[in-house]
Amino acid sequence: MFSYSLIITFNIMEYNLQNNEQEPVIIKEKSTSRNSVWYWVLGVLILALVGWYGYAAGWFTQNNNNNDVMIPVEQNNGIGDGALPINAAPIDSVSIETLESFPVQQVLVVSGSLPNGCTYLETPSQLRDGNVFYITLETRTEGELCTQALVPYTERIPLQVNNLPAGVYIVNVNGREISFELENDNTLDFTAGSDK
Repeated sequence: MFSYSLIITFNIMEYNLQNNEQEPVIIKEKSTSRNSVWYWVLGVLILALVGWYGYAAGWFTQNNNNNDVMIPVEQNNGIGDGALPINAAPIDSVSIETLESFPVQQVLVVSGSLPNGCTYLETPSQLRDGNVFYITLETRTEGELCTQALVPYTERIPLQVNNLPAGVYIVNVNGREISFELENDNTLDFTAGSDK
């Protein structure tokens, strides 16, 4: 490298002398400093830290924009707080039937398929918080030798709607929601025909 830069310097000086220039131009080779290596190391380290933070913050995870709702699962059979027990029954469809009676009766009809012949439905639990009914439908497993075919089921669950005021009510069964409306107060009035 030194001999090559020396030849370039002599050629430039010879050109300057032929063209009657006073000062020769000298080209110096730039020396690499150790500081630039540290700048590279520092830059790579900063990029690695930003990448690690982005990964931890979820920047690189794929978003589900197809309205899939992830429902958390708790081991303590939580109800009313969005949690489902681990043994929640799989549900294919949910509907509400209104029986023609007074007071009005609402029946929740839940259909689905159990995973095998050893899985059975438990008695559903029902809790109302304001205008929301929380229904939990769980399963239990009995036996060791099971058929592996799906077992369809339909469960009819009467909702406790007696003495409720008129309004719209939501039923949440294992995370799936459906609503119904009571057009009138659903109470029996025994004083309507009395003279008191």
